Amino acid sequence: MIPVGKAIVCLIWLFWIIVIDNTVVGQDNKSMSIMDHSKMTLSEIEKVKSMVMVRDRVIKKPEYNPTYGTTYDRVMERGYVICGTNDEFPGFSEEVYDNEDGTIVWKGFDVDICRAVAVAVFGDTDAIQFDIIDGVTRFTDLIDGSIDILSAATTYTFTRNVQKKFEFLPTTYYDGQGFITKRTLGVSSAKQMHGAKICFKGSGTAAKNIADFMELHEIKYIPIIVPENEKSQNVYLRGECDMYGTDRSGLASNRLGFNNPELHIILPEIISKEPLGPVVRYGDQKWSDIVRWTVYVLFIAEEMGINSKNIDSFIENIDPNIQRFMGEKNGKDHPNLGAKLGLSATWSYDIIKQVGNYKEIFNRNIIQKLGLKRGLNQLYSHGGLLYAPPLK
Repeated sequence: MIPVGKAIVCLIWLFWIIVIDNTVVGQDNKSMSIMDHSKMTLSEIEKVKSMVMVRDRVIKKPEYNPTYGTTYDRVMERGYVICGTNDEFPGFSEEVYDNEDGTIVWKGFDVDICRAVAVAVFGDTDAIQFDIIDGVTRFTDLIDGSIDILSAATTYTFTRNVQKKFEFLPTTYYDGQGFITKRTLGVSSAKQMHGAKICFKGSGTAAKNIADFMELHEIKYIPIIVPENEKSQNVYLRGECDMYGTDRSGLASNRLGFNNPELHIILPEIISKEPLGPVVRYGDQKWSDIVRWTVYVLFIAEEMGINSKNIDSFIENIDPNIQRFMGEKNGKDHPNLGAKLGLSATWSYDIIKQVGNYKEIFNRNIIQKLGLKRGLNQLYSHGGLLYAPPLK
């Protein structure tokens, strides 16, 4: 694992450089007191990260155009996977303190998807570096190759797929956009919000979805576009808008961090389809196949009844399909399925043993953390949309 401490030290160093570079003309540098970075608060560290991200946005890097195997090769040479994700999205991706050893660790549904990829490639959940992204940098970092995979509740759309040359892998969370508002307004439907001020990010799919919904139902509203350096929930909590809209999973995650979450209600309308999942840069089919089948393995394991606790009991099982899953059987030409992608014989076994199957990932991050039900995110055999091709 790439230590989070090192990342923070790098951010602090960059902040120090910024301070030096922006010294007021004519000021005596010697009179400046040395900042004691070891005493920085968490809020100060967040400001440093924000400054670095803003500065990084204006540094345009050349476009990364991979070909077959190039992303895979550079990941192998580097020794770890770089995953772009959010850092303040409870249930999906966040940095939290580990009470046992006092370190900062990454946790969440999207985080576990990236860890599963790291296990598939290196057999190690810690062979990964998490880079913090936002609504803008999630795409620029993928375009310039700063990250190998994006796992940050990103919606699969026609334009993103075709124009931006992104390859969307299997959907890991079927979601839909909704609205949240204050209970004190006494409304039970978004259709009652005539004349309301509605906050939304201008860089995502929210703006178009809201406009379409309001036009369809002939509802007049006041749009409040949230700047990229702001968060919709903060603007809403300051009272600058009456409600805001984003993916319903995001609303549940945001509300968890409110001081009085019970005072806010997620309205029943689902105004869009939001298929969320990992994304890679188009061009390296080998790399996209690795990520794609990593996700499918999570589905297949749940379907077979294999989880992190019982997987060892499936060793040398009589079922040929399970034998293939465990890396014990394939056929001619290759000793096992992993060999076809440059992976180990036990890559799928390792994923489930170390990260768990889809149900385990969903339960610990979404159900236990956010209290959301699986809904459409069930296996096809249970009335959901999750379906994986045969692993053979």
